[in-house]
Amino acid sequence: MFERFTREARAAVVLAQEEARDQGADRITATHLLLGVLTGPPADAQRLLEGTGVTVDGVRAGAGDRVLTDTDAEALRGIGIDLDAVAAAVARRFGADIRRPVRKRFRAGHIPFDTGAKKSLEVAVRNAVAHGDRSIRAEHVLFGIASCDDASVYATIETMVPLADLRSRVEALLRPAA
Repeated sequence: MFERFTREARAAVVLAQEEARDQGADRITATHLLLGVLTGPPADAQRLLEGTGVTVDGVRAGAGDRVLTDTDAEALRGIGIDLDAVAAAVARRFGADIRRPVRKRFRAGHIPFDTGAKKSLEVAVRNAVAHGDRSIRAEHVLFGIASCDDASVYATIETMVPLADLRSRVEALLRPAA
């Protein structure tokens, strides 16, 4: 299947693996794939992301810092839990960087894909087939990321652009010209 990936799509996957390795991660996530698309060779997907305000720095800042989405926060507020107050109390008690790893380690060997990354790639392949495309492009990978039901990557994207807006732009990009 990987042979059907274009140079840009292959680079996105390889760069995702390198990003995971550099972070000392034990799995390649959909967020790593998003970083791979952003840092790979220029492609329409990369230009689309940059045009919506999704940046490498923004993804790196959002990844790991937000676990809950704004919708989650609103639901918790409805039952009397103020996430900002909880975060402030934790920061006062334990320090602001409590969730950050002490140091990053380079991880050698094979790094498997987590469920969200696998689903992203599966959706990318299915989308390419549905459009009758002979190859899987970086745009298909981005479509897969935006459609994989991974709360972490969704929360990261939402810090920069509404997910629905990104999805509609990717879908428009993949639509064949009439």
